[in-house]
Amino acid sequence: MFDSVKGALGAFSRDPISFLLPTITYPVFMLITIGAMIGVLLVTFFALTAVNVQPDIIAIVLAAMGAFLLLLYAIFSAGYKGALVNEYRKALRREPVGVVYFMKYAFKNCGGYFVISLVKLVVMGFFITPLSLIYYFLNLGMTNEILAWLVILMALFVVFVVEFLFSFSYIAAAVKSAKPFTAIIISLNFIKEANISAFMIYVLYCLIVLASLVPLVDILAYFIFYPVAYSSLIQFFDKKNKYGPY
Repeated sequence: MFDSVKGALGAFSRDPISFLLPTITYPVFMLITIGAMIGVLLVTFFALTAVNVQPDIIAIVLAAMGAFLLLLYAIFSAGYKGALVNEYRKALRREPVGVVYFMKYAFKNCGGYFVISLVKLVVMGFFITPLSLIYYFLNLGMTNEILAWLVILMALFVVFVVEFLFSFSYIAAAVKSAKPFTAIIISLNFIKEANISAFMIYVLYCLIVLASLVPLVDILAYFIFYPVAYSSLIQFFDKKNKYGPY
């Protein structure tokens, strides 16, 4: 595990630009996509208003279009995350990275990465839904604060476990060019084989993600520690699977 962290840190120190470029590109593409979709909704609203369409019909059209754009955003965002992983993989191997590479890979593979995210969401929902129903129907927030916090902690634990089980699925898809369900199976088998080491390096990654949410250290955590942490996951997976040295 520590060799993977050391290797990722060394690769980042050797060529930080190759890691910083996709790290910056990822949120930029996310913001551009959000802005474009908001723009589509605004243009649609003004167009329907200009031709004197009834407000009720406008609301229905905007709601339907909003739902479609939300789905489209989920698909694109999955592709962007997959492209980020792939760019880190290429940076570790000293292969060329760039905005064009990022964009082409994201749009080409967004469907596969979306399937992985969707399966993860379904699994998470399967366990979270009963806890949510218990919290809601028993009105735990008002009747029993201790039990309410217990249910919340259980839900957070479920989220952590599911995220951990799927943590190497995006990496498997990028490193091995695996199909969505194959990548998920690879991730599960890999965690089963690597067990404690996989858990420890994933915990390190989670700590970095949490640090990126803390004011003052968030920028440093995201632009420096995050690329190193995620690259450590990639290198750890790569070495354990004997895919080939960097």
